[in-house]
Amino acid sequence: MLLVHNGETQKSAAALAVNVGHFSDPCHRQGLAHFLEHMLFLGTEKFPDGSEYQKFISQYGGANNAWTATEHTCFFFDIHFSHFEQAIDRFSQFFIAPLLSEEFVNKERKNIDAEFKLKLKDEIRRLYDVHKETINPQHPFSKFSVGNTETLADLPNHSLRDEVETFYQQHYVASSMTLVLEGPQSLAELNDLATQYFSAVSGTPKTYELPDTPLYLPEQQGVAIHVQPVKNDRQLIINFALPSLDKYYQQKPESLLAYLIGHEGKGSILSLLKQKQWALALTAGSGINGYNFKDFNISIRLTESGEQHINEIISIVFCYIGLLKKQPLAKHYFQEKKAIAELSFNYHEKIKPLDSVCQLVINMQHYDEQHYIYGDYMMEDISADLLNELLSYFSPANFRYTHVSKKVDGDLTTRWYRVPYRVSPIEPALLKQWQVSDKEFSLSLPEPNQYIVSSPKVYADEQAVCAIPQCITEKDGIKVWYKQDQTFKVPKGYIYIGIDSPYTLISSQHIAMTRLFVDLYTDAVIEQHYDAELAGIHYHLYAHQGGLTLQLSGISTKQNLLLKQLLSELTSCQFNENKFTLLKRQLINHWRNTDTSKSISQLFSALSSNLQPKNPSPEELTEALEPVSFKEFIEHSKRIFEQVNIEVLIHGNWQIKHARDIESVITQTFANHAKSCFKEQSYMLDISGKGSLDYPLVLPHHDHAAVLYYPIAEKNLQQVALTMIVSQILSPQFFHQMRTERQYGYLVGVGFVPINRYPGIAFYIQSPKFDASILVNAICEFIDESHLLADAMSDQDWQHLQHGLASQLQEKDTSLRIKSQRFWSCICNEEYTFDQKAKLIEIIKQINKQDIRAFLFEKLSNMTGVKDRVCLMSIKQKQDTSLEKVHDILKNCSIKY
Repeated sequence: MLLVHNGETQKSAAALAVNVGHFSDPCHRQGLAHFLEHMLFLGTEKFPDGSEYQKFISQYGGANNAWTATEHTCFFFDIHFSHFEQAIDRFSQFFIAPLLSEEFVNKERKNIDAEFKLKLKDEIRRLYDVHKETINPQHPFSKFSVGNTETLADLPNHSLRDEVETFYQQHYVASSMTLVLEGPQSLAELNDLATQYFSAVSGTPKTYELPDTPLYLPEQQGVAIHVQPVKNDRQLIINFALPSLDKYYQQKPESLLAYLIGHEGKGSILSLLKQKQWALALTAGSGINGYNFKDFNISIRLTESGEQHINEIISIVFCYIGLLKKQPLAKHYFQEKKAIAELSFNYHEKIKPLDSVCQLVINMQHYDEQHYIYGDYMMEDISADLLNELLSYFSPANFRYTHVSKKVDGDLTTRWYRVPYRVSPIEPALLKQWQVSDKEFSLSLPEPNQYIVSSPKVYADEQAVCAIPQCITEKDGIKVWYKQDQTFKVPKGYIYIGIDSPYTLISSQHIAMTRLFVDLYTDAVIEQHYDAELAGIHYHLYAHQGGLTLQLSGISTKQNLLLKQLLSELTSCQFNENKFTLLKRQLINHWRNTDTSKSISQLFSALSSNLQPKNPSPEELTEALEPVSFKEFIEHSKRIFEQVNIEVLIHGNWQIKHARDIESVITQTFANHAKSCFKEQSYMLDISGKGSLDYPLVLPHHDHAAVLYYPIAEKNLQQVALTMIVSQILSPQFFHQMRTERQYGYLVGVGFVPINRYPGIAFYIQSPKFDASILVNAICEFIDESHLLADAMSDQDWQHLQHGLASQLQEKDTSLRIKSQRFWSCICNEEYTFDQKAKLIEIIKQINKQDIRAFLFEKLSNMTGVKDRVCLMSIKQKQDTSLEKVHDILKNCSIKY
């Protein structure tokens, strides 16, 4: 048990982890651990109502969830601290006396099946499925982790209800559990809560041990596995099988190898592959790991050309590994990695209690007690013997690779996710060639990183405490906001530069070319500035609805130097035609791949693009970019910054003199091109008075889905508050009715969805079985009866809900990052008083139940007439001209800012 006193939050949080996961599933009952995780939410002897826990947490401004992994299952929640004891009372009963009722066994089995079907096209799960079928079938990793109606069906002499009870009694014991409580309560109070509510957890000793069987059999190494994905992506995953490295967590030797193999600077594997136009990205070190195994993966995102040179790419990788083995690694690599880890720990920004308890509760399962907090960052000296031992596993005799491509023709299909694949042995001559690895490539280990600052300085406050940014410069077309951080006192800072450029918005083609510019620029500068990224100085260029935004973040020291280089490159970057052709094709491929996304995601994307003309759909962007020539793109790039309006936020560990230096760099870059008249205003379509706009989307190979979106015509804070409260009231009951009771599907919800600062509320369901018309009718029926939920609320429940939502909004910014994001959002929305949140909280406190009832009837319920809404529905094939009709209506809508 670990207790954390956090005096800077109004939230309390709890997490409990159990040392059991799908590895412990009986072979005839795969998915049982995951199923049990679901069942624990559905009533206990003390609180038998299957929806009561979710309602209670939601009512008081909290959140809750759980997950099941290979060897652990984790449950967690947060809530306003004044209701923490009541929540703990309910939560602890999961682990003392769950009902596991037959009624919910039958219902939740269908929900598990819906969750399984929801992820049938998930690329990660599909790759896992192939992985599971190509390893030792006696190893528990080979088991099907999710479960479905087949694996969870009642069998002769095997009742699912009885087996889940037996599994619970065997594995949910105190000796397998870790618990973390965090909140503003004193440690003594937290200890009393833990003792009072968790002492009754079973003290039965843990008896189950996982089998010591190898992950791979000899014949499963030295093979090439070819997998056909859903999306048109190309990937090469080079895999080395290692033993478990958990005992080396204090040294983390594999992280040092990942640091070098995954390097993106000059002389790196990726740098060479990019020069040859064979790869777009590379990551190293990831891979499955567990009690007796660790996979070290080198994952390479291939180009079309790279796909034709897989053997050469593998030769390059083994050549680089040869450099690592050739002589002892220079000490500065370890020192750099350790310095970065120590910076991350010493200046770790605070996170929400919910995130904190979730991290700590798993650390407790892996680390010694004194390392629960520091274990993730520890980097003790790594002996040469340990590194050499680890490197000995990086050989052709101990590797295999996976090639992911649409071009793959599989002669096998996985059982669960129906993934086409094939396995072929690698020719012995190739393995021998890679073993020698004597080819000459222009590869080298990295130079020392000059950006790393071992002891960054935190500057003293030089002004009276000021709660909000101040405008320090306001010229024609350039406005700069500055605030020295006086709260978190970390050597970090955030710079946002919003660049409005009317030229980028002239047409869908201009918008598409601007997004391609972002990709080409990012690719062009990444190698030069990779050391800065490693040292904790990050940058990100992205498109927004008025142009572009350049953001810098992280360690404040030397950010100004990086900014100067980035801005110089931004306005004068030279692109080559081959890279243009490559990244243009890649961007178009990315847009085309959106049609493989979940049904719900595609409906929400259609909603956004149809209501916001400056946000074209992926189809429109593809059509616009395809005919663009290199010459046209270069002309476009030259004109992006000819007419701009600049708005800047400088927030963090800088004094005013530093802010002036940063401002000077920005002003020198844009001064001759900036004017206030080039400022862009975001807008959306006004569908007031249009009634219900039915928008069918043809999704022939996807689940059924429906989204009903109700935009609110006004954007004043009263309407924002009402929409947020109504969403909070309806969400838990909608979830319970549509998912738990009616079994429509796994993905259901009600959400507050503002578009361009106008509030709105969305109801959504994705279902593998019920078509969209049924889902729409169910949602409408729920909405028309929603006033009954408001009527049924007691005055006490209403006050608690009101207080819970206000408390959520009152929660202090937990980090410099979150505070900077909030300030920047206010600046982008022209809320220069920075007090909208405080005003919103006061309005929420003044709203009463009658206001909610009136809102439901006036804005949502069809009982008082058809309301303005967008009804998006998936259909299997085009049936009529209704889509053309709604497009015509939208074309004639006015706009509102």
